[in-house]
Amino acid sequence: MFQLGSKNFPQSTVDFERALDQSLRQYVRKDGPIVTASSRVFPYFDRIAINLDGAQFDSRLPVPVLPRGETKEACEAAIVSINARALRIQEAPVSLRLEARDVVFHKGEDENGDALLIVRKAREGHIVISATQVDLEKMLTETLQAQASQKGVSVKNVRLALRARGARSLAADIQVHARKFLLRAKIDIYGQLDIADDFVARISQLKCRGDGTLGSLACGILEPHLQRLEGATFPLMSLPLGEIKLRDVRIAVADTVEVTADFGSAD
Repeated sequence: MFQLGSKNFPQSTVDFERALDQSLRQYVRKDGPIVTASSRVFPYFDRIAINLDGAQFDSRLPVPVLPRGETKEACEAAIVSINARALRIQEAPVSLRLEARDVVFHKGEDENGDALLIVRKAREGHIVISATQVDLEKMLTETLQAQASQKGVSVKNVRLALRARGARSLAADIQVHARKFLLRAKIDIYGQLDIADDFVARISQLKCRGDGTLGSLACGILEPHLQRLEGATFPLMSLPLGEIKLRDVRIAVADTVEVTADFGSAD
């Protein structure tokens, strides 16, 4: 779903490029053009290419906008691609690649009457999201240091180890070394993420073990939060993507954590 910031839907390839580019810039910062579209006969596109290499993603997540009333078919694209190498999300570089074929877009309008571009169908496609364990560890360290400093705790060292337990299962071990005044602590946190056959992700096996007085105190503070997260589920199929459904999800872990998803419309 893209908010195009105009009452009228684009009527040419150039206008379409400009409107989609401006829509994406609500959420990312990037120098140079983002959208390139090629079309011999508008509104039938040969390719729509979105380039987010090196972009900075805004920390605000887009709020899904529901169209007012019925939507109508607006345009088609033989190929839609997104390339985002070193896309920075909260200072952590993440890479994303997406390619979809035979994509159908609908047009609609929001409650203010502004035009919406809606992804309705795609014959097939895949998306790959990856990040290095080193970069994820750095982001986690900075987050924990910022949070702990508010409590007068100094986080000295953080170690993150992710490993695949299967094609749809991920385990995480986090080790934190911290200090407050003369007290030192080592805290170990463990958890798992599993994706079931119905594409529901579930968090489980959350545990905290702390050494020393400060470590025990920290785990005592964390325990209620871990208990609330234990068993939490996230239905991946609930994403608002029209008739497009997930077909498969795979997780691979080495120095880089890579999640691959295949999708497409029902036959």
